[in-house]
Amino acid sequence: MKAVCYVWIMAATLLPSAHGQTAKPLEGSPFGPIVAAAFAAEDQREPASGNQLAILSGGYDALLLRVHLIRHAQQSIDIQTFIWTNDEVGRLLMYELIEAAKRGVKVRVIADQLVSDQDPATVAFLATAHPNLEIKHYRPPMARLQPSHLQSLLAGVTSFHSVNQRMHNKVMLIDDAVLITGGRNIENTYYDHSTGLNFRDRDVLAVGPVAQVAAKSFGEFWKYKQAVASRDLTDVAAVIARGDFRRYAQRSDYDFGGYFVELDREADDATLIATRFGAHLRPVHRADFICDEPGKSSGFFSKTARITRELRGALEQAKTQVTMQTPYLVLSGPAQKLITKMQEQNPGLSIRVSTNSFASTDNLFAYSANYRLRNNYIESLKLQVHEFMPKPATLLTLFPQFPVMERFAQAHGAAKVPFLSLHAKSLVVDDRVAFIGSYNLDPRSENLNTEAGLLVEDAAFARELREEIERDMRAENSWVIARRTLPLRLDILNGLIGGILSLSPIDVWPIQNTTSYELRPGAVEVPPEHPAFLERYRDVGSFPGAEGDLSTKEILTRLYKAVGTPLTPVL
Repeated sequence: MKAVCYVWIMAATLLPSAHGQTAKPLEGSPFGPIVAAAFAAEDQREPASGNQLAILSGGYDALLLRVHLIRHAQQSIDIQTFIWTNDEVGRLLMYELIEAAKRGVKVRVIADQLVSDQDPATVAFLATAHPNLEIKHYRPPMARLQPSHLQSLLAGVTSFHSVNQRMHNKVMLIDDAVLITGGRNIENTYYDHSTGLNFRDRDVLAVGPVAQVAAKSFGEFWKYKQAVASRDLTDVAAVIARGDFRRYAQRSDYDFGGYFVELDREADDATLIATRFGAHLRPVHRADFICDEPGKSSGFFSKTARITRELRGALEQAKTQVTMQTPYLVLSGPAQKLITKMQEQNPGLSIRVSTNSFASTDNLFAYSANYRLRNNYIESLKLQVHEFMPKPATLLTLFPQFPVMERFAQAHGAAKVPFLSLHAKSLVVDDRVAFIGSYNLDPRSENLNTEAGLLVEDAAFARELREEIERDMRAENSWVIARRTLPLRLDILNGLIGGILSLSPIDVWPIQNTTSYELRPGAVEVPPEHPAFLERYRDVGSFPGAEGDLSTKEILTRLYKAVGTPLTPVL
């Protein structure tokens, strides 16, 4: 594989501090010696070599590690995120970043404007909190953090591409030596701290020269003409000029709601950090940071997107098995053609996909597109699709904070208890190549949004990731999608009608050739093509987990499925 954001590294193990002394990266942290060893052994090789990696699956641990690393940064912290929400997790990380800035660390944040917090007063505070903290906003319409509906409409009319092309990257860099990238934004839901929906997500931690490749990509986005500093936004500048915004003078002002008492202590526990994170780092044969350029393309859809090209190349190498995990399974025409070509070249190729179910999805419109295209996935593309349950059997393993958040939900009178929604974006090819990043299997990631992640060539890492995804696919954790039994060979006629209508702007055909199945008690799992499948599994309908016989959510899914075909390219 060829590195995409490529730069030769001649790394030093000492960095100049803000006080004129020399500071070692991550000094005082268990990661300090690991960083020093990684760069000392690098010996001027290309940055894809000499790296140590670990998978970060648990949300609580992902937050714990971020807080620890921020507290021990010596020179710089760079963060890219699609979402930054002003909730408890969002305020915790901002508090920690401001504290790092106060002790001399250079902190830079780029957040996409579209779905991040849009309160000019809050951003005015952050823009003036400390000179070492700088924040930029990706593609703010009309140079405003919080445009009016009219201003947003005008921006869409005058530049539809600028409004729709977003920065979906999720990157955190510490001292240009430690990298975290993957699926997590900055919000309670990504770190097991929500009383409702919580994401089952995944990051990868990397220590070594590959972090400096990610730093180069961050620098490109930082300099991008449509990444606008907070002070240059019209509405934020007006608030700063008036001075009528709230200041957060001390930790208690951030209102963490009692969430982080234990985490605050654990973040400073060197032994715990070394055991829980440092001990899980393993050297890998090759790790490439792959990323899109700012803006993705000049046209509405990119035809030469860097990350799409690299992932396509990885898939084309498949000989026996592909395992994928994605919250949204909306395959474009080119993606479907690629899969068809792969299977023609390798008739025994197995392609398994873990994705959200109707009950677990956080994006009903995207799920409706998946539902509309599902017959084709199963019958033509021969995919094995497993849809994640909102309360899988492994709930307490994947979400150990569940009892805590359940108590918080009950204390606040919430009508529902916490549940899981899949948000991890990962790929494994032949137990040889693996990817963890921000890339969904949908047209937006393929052609429109900028994306980033690590493409790893290492057998042990690939096997570990595949086994983790396969645990989510097990019958106690996911429903499996397969052909339903229809009398009188009506499936042939049904497939013909449904296939034609799925390509038209309106798809009102109500019957699907596919449905959801769950394993019967005591039965042994087999794949859908096994002769005993229907004996061991029972049909639970197209929308298992629905509330009632015909819920509002189901009605909306069928409606979106009927009329949503023209919008599929921007889902």
